[in-house]
Amino acid sequence: MKILEVSDLGVRFGGVAALQEVELAVEAGSVHGLIGPNGAGKTTLLNCIGRVIQPTSGSIRFDGHDLLARPTHALAALGISRTFQNLALMDDRTALDNAMVGLPTQSRRFGVSSFLPLPSRTRRDAEDRHAAHDALAQLGLEAHAETTVRNLPYGHRKSVEIARALCASPRLLMLDEPTAGLHPGEMDQLAVAVKRLRDGLGLTILLITHHIEFLLKVADRVTVLDLGRVIAAGPPALVQTDPRVMAAYLGDDA
Repeated sequence: MKILEVSDLGVRFGGVAALQEVELAVEAGSVHGLIGPNGAGKTTLLNCIGRVIQPTSGSIRFDGHDLLARPTHALAALGISRTFQNLALMDDRTALDNAMVGLPTQSRRFGVSSFLPLPSRTRRDAEDRHAAHDALAQLGLEAHAETTVRNLPYGHRKSVEIARALCASPRLLMLDEPTAGLHPGEMDQLAVAVKRLRDGLGLTILLITHHIEFLLKVADRVTVLDLGRVIAAGPPALVQTDPRVMAAYLGDDA
């Protein structure tokens, strides 16, 4: 079943066409890779799905819902969560504190009852900590839950951000360059975690990456963008055999 469908999507910034006639279909419970050279429009596409950018034309549907008719703050309730290219963590707080920010219950933490020693608040806090611990465990970070983020290696900090997105209990998790800055060992660990999220939790994952080896390990399907257009779509091996992909992507970034 296709859980995410992008049709004839276009984005223009003034006279510049960032996306043109983009088609994307993501199967439920799959890992879908989005690749292409720098400036191809990959993050622009994620920003359209995440309602950060309003497309000029086209449609985006998630599980039958018209996303273009929904404001950004409504996406979490539909089951969509994401990370961004640049880390935005609280460096002076623990990994657990950072993960807990992604919990839907955090919006209730600053009401009048949050300042009172009520049993309901104590119970909710314990449930929140347990949920955040579980999210960190999915990324292999349970042993670092109480570690201050600034003291974690870069790869672990990237995983904390994913755990924070995971705390929103998404059905679709969008990861923008999760492998950027990681060394090969960290990428191997992330590949294991991504497959665990797909196979163990049934998540649908749409991710951008420039690392072909990582893509071949985790992706069920790949869509390739170049100059704002889809130039190929298919199984991961496509990136190794399609001459258009090799010319546009491998020649630029590999």
